[in-house]
Amino acid sequence: MVDSYRGLLEEALIAAATRAVMYLRSAYVSRKSVGPGRGGDVSREFDIVAEEIITKTLRSYLGEIRLVTEERGSLGEGPWLAIVDPVDGSLNFEAGLPIASVSIGIARNAERASVEDIETAAVAEVFRDVIYLYDKRRGFRAIGAEARRREQPSNVVLGYFESAESFEPYVRFAEAMRWRPRLRSLGSASLDVVYVSLGIAMGFIDARAKLRNFDIAPSLAIASGLGAKAYLCDGTSATSITVKEVTKVECLVVGYNEEIARLLLGAVSAQAPRAPHYPLSHR
Repeated sequence: MVDSYRGLLEEALIAAATRAVMYLRSAYVSRKSVGPGRGGDVSREFDIVAEEIITKTLRSYLGEIRLVTEERGSLGEGPWLAIVDPVDGSLNFEAGLPIASVSIGIARNAERASVEDIETAAVAEVFRDVIYLYDKRRGFRAIGAEARRREQPSNVVLGYFESAESFEPYVRFAEAMRWRPRLRSLGSASLDVVYVSLGIAMGFIDARAKLRNFDIAPSLAIASGLGAKAYLCDGTSATSITVKEVTKVECLVVGYNEEIARLLLGAVSAQAPRAPHYPLSHR
C-alpha cells in the first residue's frame, strides 16, 4: 500500500507546503494574536491559516488522516498520520527576520508511530524558494536549489541559548573539540536540523525543554536519511520520538555524524570526552 501511495504522498507534501508558503508571502497575512495553541506558544492568525491550508490540501490528496499539529493538537483518524508545524520560526516571521519554515511529515497511522516511521517529509523555507524533501525509498532531494551533503561540515554550531546556563554545553563541546566553533542561533529548529544534516553546520543543541515533536520530527527524518545522528539527552535515539500525539522534547542534540553527536551528548550531560583531531579545514 505504501509503495502505491508513494508518489501521491510526495505530491501532497509539495502542494501543502507550497500553498502555505504562498499564503505566508501574500498581502493577506494577519499577525493578530489569537491566544495559545495546543503546543503552548502564542498563536497568531497566520499560524492558524497556514495550518488550515496544509490540512485541507493533505486531505484533498489523501482523504481522512490523523493530524498532529501545533495549533490543534491531535485529531482525526485514517490510514495516514501527518505531523505539522505550519510556521516553524513564528517569532522570526512576525518580526520580518528571513528564517522560517513549513514542516510536514507523513507516517502510517500506527499505534506507536515515531520519527522512524515517517515515510516522507518536507521542510520548506518561507523566505526562499527551497523545499527539502525526504522519502524512505527515494532518498533526499531539494527543489529550488542545489543541496547535497558536504564531505565535511562547516565550523558552526547552531542552537538556542537563552540563559547563561544554556551556553555551558557549547563551552564543554568546544573544550572537547580543542577549538571553538562559531555559534549561531537561527530561530527555526527544523531548518537547524536540516542544515546540520547537509553539513552547513556541524551540530545543534537545544536543552531548553521547549521543543515539541512537531517542531523537529520531519527534519529529524530528513537528517536520519542523510546520515546525521540525533539523540535525546538521555542517550536515546531521537528517531524514537512519538508522532502519534503532541509531546515535549526536553533536550536534543544533532550532529553531522556519530562522532560529533556523541561529543554534543557528552557536553550536555557534562561528561564530554576529549575529541581526537577532527579534520575541519576552515577552523
